[in-house]
Amino acid sequence: MLVNLLSKKPRATSVRWLGATVLCTLLSSQAWAFSIDDVAKQAQDLAGKGFEAPKSNLPSQFRDMKFADYQQIQFNHDKSRVEQAENPFQA
Repeated sequence: MLVNLLSKKPRATSVRWLGATVLCTLLSSQAWAFSIDDVAKQAQDLAGKGFEAPKSNLPSQFRDMKFADYQQIQFNHDKSRVEQAENPFQA
């Protein structure tokens, strides 16, 4: 019976979509909800910890830039893949 259901392409596709929908519905119903009490507890825990500045993972050429250098960075439209592609779309 299952082989017969899956042998017809349009019907097999709809059976697969139905299965995927049921699976997603079941998995989403098990998602953990949180309340304002959970948020307050997490905020309390974070407030008790000291601040740790994130480590910079930028290369030195970007890390040492001044703000004026950042302002001079421009997008090069001539090298854009959208501009080079021959299609009716523009970005």
